[in-house]
Amino acid sequence: MKLDVHDAKILEILQKDARTSLKDIAEEAKLTPPTVSSRMKSLEELGIILGYHVDIPPDSLGQRVMFFVLKAKPADLEEAAEALARISLVREVHLASGGRIIAVAVLRDVSDQERLTNEMARIPTIQEYDNYSVVKVKKRENWAIVAEGVDVSLACYYCRKPIQGTPYKIRLGGRDHYLCCPICEKAYKEKYAKLEAGAQKKPTKD
Repeated sequence: MKLDVHDAKILEILQKDARTSLKDIAEEAKLTPPTVSSRMKSLEELGIILGYHVDIPPDSLGQRVMFFVLKAKPADLEEAAEALARISLVREVHLASGGRIIAVAVLRDVSDQERLTNEMARIPTIQEYDNYSVVKVKKRENWAIVAEGVDVSLACYYCRKPIQGTPYKIRLGGRDHYLCCPICEKAYKEKYAKLEAGAQKKPTKD
């Protein structure tokens, strides 16, 4: 599944300014506002658009950014990364090759750094780490490279495995659901029907 020229244009516009109105997006993308709205909803359902956020540089609020490169045994990577992700000062956690985890933290003051160090020391699966303070930001761009024809990476709604090739698309509950194969499609429909039936049986409060 690939981005078409219209979806790529909508994403490009939103990356530059998420506040752009439907009317302005439609004019620039040469589409109607209802078409833009429908495409944006589909992009949200696909997990391509996760939200519409305000971008606040930490240094504008007097906060310091630190990068951490942490080492753990391959068998412990997931557990260590999940423990890091639960620390509120840690803003990003990435699993990397070579048994490494890359984490980004934002600190307001020295006490935050002490707190972070103490919390990380309580994660037994972390073997060692190096840390680096950001001194100056020379470039800061959105990570995703948006262009027509870019492959869209989807996970099957049932088995959660990456979908290879064209997904099986079904419409349930007013939204599209994507499956990897006929077996998952059938199983997902059955699961959805059971969940829907169970929801209808729940007693309503007076």
